[in-house]
Amino acid sequence: MTPAKETTTLDSGAPGSASAPRIRVKRPLLAVLVAYALLYLATISCIVAGYELLVVRPLWSRTTALAERDQPTSELEAAKPGLPSTPVGAPATSPTRRPSDYIRILPSPEIASPPGDQGSLAASITRGPYLQSVTPSSIIVVWETSKELESVVEYGATHAYGATIVDNNPTTRHAIAISSLSAYTTYHYRLKVGNSEWSADATLKTAAAADHGWFSFAVIGDTHSGVYEFPRRKREIDRTHQSLVDRMATLSPDFYLHVGDLVQEGADLAAWDEFFAIEEELLKAVTMFPTLGNHERNHQNYFDYFHLPGNERWYSFDYGNAHFVCLEVDGYAATAPDSEQYRWLQNDLANTSQLWKLVFFHFPAYSSGGGFGSSPEVQAHLVPLFQRYGVDIVFNGHEHNYQRNVADGVTYVQTSGGGGLTRSPGESEWTVYSEETNHAIYIRIEGGQLHGVAVRVDGSRFDPFTLRANQPR
Repeated sequence: MTPAKETTTLDSGAPGSASAPRIRVKRPLLAVLVAYALLYLATISCIVAGYELLVVRPLWSRTTALAERDQPTSELEAAKPGLPSTPVGAPATSPTRRPSDYIRILPSPEIASPPGDQGSLAASITRGPYLQSVTPSSIIVVWETSKELESVVEYGATHAYGATIVDNNPTTRHAIAISSLSAYTTYHYRLKVGNSEWSADATLKTAAAADHGWFSFAVIGDTHSGVYEFPRRKREIDRTHQSLVDRMATLSPDFYLHVGDLVQEGADLAAWDEFFAIEEELLKAVTMFPTLGNHERNHQNYFDYFHLPGNERWYSFDYGNAHFVCLEVDGYAATAPDSEQYRWLQNDLANTSQLWKLVFFHFPAYSSGGGFGSSPEVQAHLVPLFQRYGVDIVFNGHEHNYQRNVADGVTYVQTSGGGGLTRSPGESEWTVYSEETNHAIYIRIEGGQLHGVAVRVDGSRFDPFTLRANQPR
């Protein structure tokens, strides 16, 4: 007797009704359909879980950074208690800072050495070289390597080099000071990587001496490397930053200033990697003098990466017939008359005999708007010193636009369009020119005259101006 096949019957009519349609589905086919349905649901679950892990959580974890992007410092500290602030009266050196929990910290790359191989194949330069603290007779060359190596720089008047400096202490962070150089002179240099491998040839230029009355420099600010919240926004900022760096390179400045907010978050190692990658070619040949912005968060990374004069928070240097002063005006250091910085500034300005006096820092003394406006503290504490000691021009950032303002005979240039998204400025009684645009500034000093011009991303120039040193107040 042949066994009956097992079937599943679904009735759409009344039981026993001859006219009711009947659907008969074989059980093996039903099992296949159920299996496909379960597989489909499992696939969707995996996709959702992966999206949450790779996209949603990192995006959410950085939402605080986006929301805080341009809040005043006092609001930032109140909203983010995990990020320590420097108390009023900052110490001479920066304490180590614990990064806030929401910051994305990437470890420095490490390249393992093949067994038995301690040569060049196991080592590479991971950052740099870049130039720091140039003077008429010296300069510091900085770079990082993927493994601990001794620090070796070969340099000379031509690519034949001829002189070598060696620091035998193995390290991944290298800084070599080259001294006994001639003023305002171009030298070739290269770095040793491993036992026999050398980096490509590069050039550096020493500073002009005091009797040298002409030279040039550039100024940029608010580049904000490391905006990872939205890829499209990040790409736009990176492209703008890179274009302006390329523009500055074509102008061949002798050095350049950065007025703060180099990166979006000072604790974010990936943001610093991005900054140095974009500025790599310029930094290799032209010395940069930076100042702290509020987005550096007074973080130790800034002090680790830069080798600056003095206590590195506020410092000064001479170049040609000019005296440059960097201040820390970022919300983390005091500027009141009883502060260390104020006393240092007063003494520094009183004791320079240079023809030109130029100052740069982040928060603007005078601003026609864009986000925050003028700083009352700077006007109350620092502006009287600028007027008393004959400061000619002050460079500031923070507002994300271009402004040239004049108050009591002192010119204040707002140059904060280095990459970050721009804001529209207004007009004030001190406004000479203002524009919402990404830009950098090119300055040339010729004896007792200073010629300045702003340069947009497309290379077009605007707001040319000329100053005379120590003009009547």
